[in-house]
Amino acid sequence: MTLQELHIKLKELGVLEDRYYLHGLYGSANDEEKLSLTIKKGIYTVEYETYYKERGEKHSMRRFTNEDDACQYI
Repeated sequence: MTLQELHIKLKELGVLEDRYYLHGLYGSANDEEKLSLTIKKGIYTVEYETYYKERGEKHSMRRFTNEDDACQYI
């Protein structure tokens, strides 16, 4: 699953776009008070990070090296 496919699936499930943040490409314009998935450059590979951000702090953070795994987790 890709970010785009995840976005489509969330829309099909009726999840409002202001409830999630997908690396600024889909969903809300910011990640505050949202379920989020961001892409970061790791030491050796790309990392996909999922978390819920509340009052400026990230909670329930998990990192993945595979886009599909991160999207499935969301």
